Amino acid sequence: MKKVIVSLVFVLLTFGQSKAIYFDDDSTIEQGYRGFVEWDYSLGVGDAKFDRINISTSHGFQIAPQFFIGAGASFSYLYDAEFYSVPLYAHLRSDILNNDITPFIDLKIGYSVGDVEGVYLNPSVGCRFALTENLGLSVGIGYTMNKCKLSYLYPFDYTEKTNLGGVNFRIGIDF
Repeated sequence: MKKVIVSLVFVLLTFGQSKAIYFDDDSTIEQGYRGFVEWDYSLGVGDAKFDRINISTSHGFQIAPQFFIGAGASFSYLYDAEFYSVPLYAHLRSDILNNDITPFIDLKIGYSVGDVEGVYLNPSVGCRFALTENLGLSVGIGYTMNKCKLSYLYPFDYTEKTNLGGVNFRIGIDF
């Protein structure tokens, strides 16, 4: 737990001085580079109910004050099954208002590799809070769909296609 807290403080201090994204007098997000680091916990739903923890990062370009496009990667550990996956995805995000506090909608779509290999889709909604001119805190809720094949060796060799779905509770920073 100490490592997580130290890492979070380091990230906040490091990116707190970044000038990658800023707010003008109207509190709007300007065009240019934008990055995200997010942590979430997912409750497993569907056929295979495996809870998981995730850490992800996305980087890209703020096209307009309300629209971001980028790419990213995540590391997911499904601790109930002792599986891991690495989703690689395109990231689309819209910060709906041009205020210090704004709702957002978010979509990550791609492909997952590792123990869980298959199509990855992660829509979410939430709220972003501007902390400084170039740092924001986001909280949100979403759903992860990860279509994959699961193989079972006991009691006999068997493979089935399934969705390792999960409801996500997320916190993240953007810079």
